[in-house]
Amino acid sequence: MRCSVLFLSVVSLSVATTVIAESSLADKLGFDEIVFVKRRPYSSDHYYTDINNGTSPDRFDADNGIYIHNLRTQEERPVVTAADMPGGTGFIGKISLSFDARKVIFDFRRDPESGFRIWEVNIGGTRLRQVLLPPKDEAAKVARWGKKWHTDDIHPCYLQDGGIMFSSTRCEHTVLCGGSAHLVAPTLHRMDADGSHVRQLTQSPVSEFCPVVLDDGRVMYHRWEYIDKGARVCKTIWSMNPDGTMPQELYGVGDDTTTVYMYPQAIDGNTHRLVCVGTCHYPQGGCVGSIMLIDLQQGILKRGPDPDEPDYVQWDDKYAVTNITPNVFIERRTEPGWFFLTADGKYVHDKEGRSGPLYTHPYPVGNDTFLVSYKEDPADHYKNVADAYSLYLIDTEGNHRPVHRDAKLSLWHPTPLVARPVPPQIDTTRNPQYAARNESLCIVADIYQGMEGVERGHVKWLRINEAIPRYWDTGRRWPKATSSSAWKAALWPRVQWGVVPVEKDGSAHFTVPANRNIFFQALDENFMEVQRERTYVNYHPGEVRSCVGCHGRSNRTTHTGSARSTLAMSRPASIPLPQPCDLVENGGDGRAQQVIHYPTDIQPIFNSKCVSCHGNTHPAGEFKLTDDVTEYYTTSYEQLARKQLAGPILSEFTTFRRGDQGNYNGATLAPMNLGSHTSVLIDMLTDPAHPKNAKDDHSEMLNKNELMILSRWVDSNYQFYGGYYGRHHSAWVNADAQNPSYNPADFRRKPLFEEAISMYAPTWHR
Repeated sequence: MRCSVLFLSVVSLSVATTVIAESSLADKLGFDEIVFVKRRPYSSDHYYTDINNGTSPDRFDADNGIYIHNLRTQEERPVVTAADMPGGTGFIGKISLSFDARKVIFDFRRDPESGFRIWEVNIGGTRLRQVLLPPKDEAAKVARWGKKWHTDDIHPCYLQDGGIMFSSTRCEHTVLCGGSAHLVAPTLHRMDADGSHVRQLTQSPVSEFCPVVLDDGRVMYHRWEYIDKGARVCKTIWSMNPDGTMPQELYGVGDDTTTVYMYPQAIDGNTHRLVCVGTCHYPQGGCVGSIMLIDLQQGILKRGPDPDEPDYVQWDDKYAVTNITPNVFIERRTEPGWFFLTADGKYVHDKEGRSGPLYTHPYPVGNDTFLVSYKEDPADHYKNVADAYSLYLIDTEGNHRPVHRDAKLSLWHPTPLVARPVPPQIDTTRNPQYAARNESLCIVADIYQGMEGVERGHVKWLRINEAIPRYWDTGRRWPKATSSSAWKAALWPRVQWGVVPVEKDGSAHFTVPANRNIFFQALDENFMEVQRERTYVNYHPGEVRSCVGCHGRSNRTTHTGSARSTLAMSRPASIPLPQPCDLVENGGDGRAQQVIHYPTDIQPIFNSKCVSCHGNTHPAGEFKLTDDVTEYYTTSYEQLARKQLAGPILSEFTTFRRGDQGNYNGATLAPMNLGSHTSVLIDMLTDPAHPKNAKDDHSEMLNKNELMILSRWVDSNYQFYGGYYGRHHSAWVNADAQNPSYNPADFRRKPLFEEAISMYAPTWHR
């Protein structure tokens, strides 16, 4: 609902308003027209669920469409409306303007039961065409989802080589903190201009959105991730080459807040100054919140104090992020909702967005001026008022200028109708030898850079890990099912691809598997973790990448040539090796690739060495290490996890004792703050002087191989299951009367390595 006085809402919030004649505004901005989307807000309940629940039936309207507003004449004309599209009342999401400003590409959903598809139209409304059809194996994909559904293709972006990048659920990933077959997680794909040669560019376990081409030719995009972090504290901005190589974090991996950095744009062609919307994880209506500036060359690469904190300074050079609309912000630990500035100078928490203005879709039209979608009336609900959002011009001084509004629907994604130079193409050199083996080459110049306090020579190995996505085929198709979303540590399983040596000078030179979510652990001579990389990188086949050190910012890379003088580069590249505990002569299978599965890796050690004292009858210290089955786990696992005897547990969502930890655990950690070097259990089993060994010495109980297996598990953040597949709920220790094909011997079965990483369920997943 509109305010009867135009600027009532903004005056009460101390926002300056400037009135400029329309012609002079066009002269000032340097363009005459703006192309934009007209529609209702998304009905989403989370920032990443526009696909799932963002288009309720009431959001469909024949007037939804792409329009052009002329600043001089104040006239509006349609480019294309839903009435022109199949079904007549569809929903248009996001647009992207071609470099020559002659075409618009967009995502379109025909009706609530259909998937989003990518379409294109000339700016004059001619040559409307569907660019991309559903995948040929759509029916098979839906069958793996397990109920009526579809794939979706959203957020298309023109590339400088004539291709198109977009986000899609063709990857068949699901959001990790949701239940089985509940929420989809799209990742970035690309295709040719005619919709052919669709290929997946990333393997991210959770969602990626809104790619945009930078002036230097890279593609910037939003990535949600969590590797041993709270599920709501790492909503980041990354870049990559148009072919998917060289993914690099720009901002957010060390930002320990729940703020979502969405819809980023480079300011005035400057690739280190960005603007984006800072929104909340939930509730949502298409990512609305405050407008944030990020300077990647300024201060500490994280947010400073919140606007309601005593030491808050809006333009604080100590931090990279500035909120230019501090009348609304996302509190770093509070979800759901926004905090709004009130007339008395205090902030109020509001879960419905009715206490102040909201912004989204910033588009820079100068160094300090931005077109935005803006909720004018503070009292309007954040998503349930059809015409709540209008187009405004705002600046870093707090001025707000109304540009265009509609009496029926909201206006989104304002884009100047201006051609821009085509960015340069980026030619990626790939090594054909490694590409043929589906491998990449990784070079580390000096592992000790970024590892303050670690003496040179301490790190001997790197462990290569993969964070496995949860695929559609992992769905639980039986009653009494437990979901990985309820796991008490990480919500995803990791597997080990092997270990590679680190030289005396801190260098390493080795191959990694391509098209996997790879992260490293630096290990000492006993294969115990010194530092953990709590993010991941996708390496493409044949790609050669180098980095300076360990756990620094992932976009601080070095050219391969600067590492050529290192010891590691004087020899052939290492291939991942098995740890000594995995060698055949030590009782292992001889493979570098290992699944970490507590019931078969760790519990047998306890059964053999520990339960005689820590069994069910008069357990020593009232501490049990038995294999008694609990609903999700076993007694021994729960005892260790509740007491955190294997080091700090980094819960990504739910916990045993501390409630929901999704808003926490995002901060960068110094070396040896996790895993074996912080574990009471490992200390007791290795140090005769440990207080627990005063009466009974436990330091000689385990042999070297058993200790190495246990340490690897300790360094896995309390991983229990080796994969998503199979029946895990305690009910299925017995047969299933409704499904005789289920074999109780498959209860909590350890998957083979190939099964654990596969997007297709093994036959025993039933």
